[in-house]
Amino acid sequence: MNDRFDFKLQRVLDYREYVKNKKCEELAKYREMLELEKNTLHRLQDQKRTVAGEMDEKCSEGVTAAYLVQCSRYMNRLKDFIDRQTANVSDIEKQVEICRDQLIDASKKKEMMDRLRARHYERFAYHLSKEQEKQLEDLVNNRRSTI
Repeated sequence: MNDRFDFKLQRVLDYREYVKNKKCEELAKYREMLELEKNTLHRLQDQKRTVAGEMDEKCSEGVTAAYLVQCSRYMNRLKDFIDRQTANVSDIEKQVEICRDQLIDASKKKEMMDRLRARHYERFAYHLSKEQEKQLEDLVNNRRSTI
């Protein structure tokens, strides 16, 4: 009974499913990149805290000015790396948000086609049942007329 149902827009539905899957894969890729960038940022921040702690310990013991200058330069470079990494994380977060919006849009379009397909199937099933009822009535009427 279901074999005769033919949804004329099935190719569109299949394409929308394909687009949705691609957007889902793209979002997963950007989320993975975001996690990697966040981990790098956290490592840099941890390294900065560690160096700052070591500098404080050495300063209390008494160190040369050259050591302090060297540590200060290193801390400035770490700060620059952290600033760049923060910008990278921010950019990737924006990309994740864009991908999420695109996935939501693709999902809505696919869902719309799914609902359209369901309505077409309901109409098909309704007309099929009416046709079967009519055939059954014709069969009953033919049987009565022959008796």
